[in-house]
Amino acid sequence: MARTLQVTERTVYAWFSGKTAVPYAAYKLLRILNRFELPGWPGWHMHSGKLWTPEGFGFEPQDGAWWALLVRQARAFRKLYDRSGELERALAEGAERAPAALACDVRAGEREVPRPASEAAGRREAPPNLLLRHFTTGPSVAGLLAVPAKSPNFVTWNARYP
Repeated sequence: MARTLQVTERTVYAWFSGKTAVPYAAYKLLRILNRFELPGWPGWHMHSGKLWTPEGFGFEPQDGAWWALLVRQARAFRKLYDRSGELERALAEGAERAPAALACDVRAGEREVPRPASEAAGRREAPPNLLLRHFTTGPSVAGLLAVPAKSPNFVTWNARYP
C-alpha cells in the first residue's frame, strides 16, 4: 500500500495507529482501489481495471482520451437537432402563410415566367449535344458478366469455399 500511495511504510503505520490523520486524497484513492462505491457516483464501481457504469458497461483507462470528444459531439448534435427543429417549425409556419401572401402580393399578369437563356437579348442558341450519337445500343459489358458460373474466378472461388 505504501508503494501505491508513494509514501514510506512508516507513514502508513502512523496512519493506521492514529498518530497522524490520513490525507483525504489517499483515503479516496484507497476507496477507489478497494472497489468501494465511488462517492457522488451511485451505481458506478471499479472492477478488473475498468470503471463500470450502473448499466453494466465497462470503460478501459484509455477510453478517457475520447470521452471528452464524445461529450462535445453529443452537445453539438443536440444544438444542431434543436436548430433543425426550429427551422422546420419556421418553414411549416411560412408554408401556411405563403398562399395568402402570394394571393395578396401577386396581381394577375404581373408575374412573368423566366425565358430560356437562348431567348434573352444578345445570346445565340446553344448547339445540340453531338456526344450522344457516339453511344451505341450494342451488347454492354454488364450483359457479358451477368452469368457468374462461366467466370473462371467464380469457379475458383466456389471450389475454394464449398
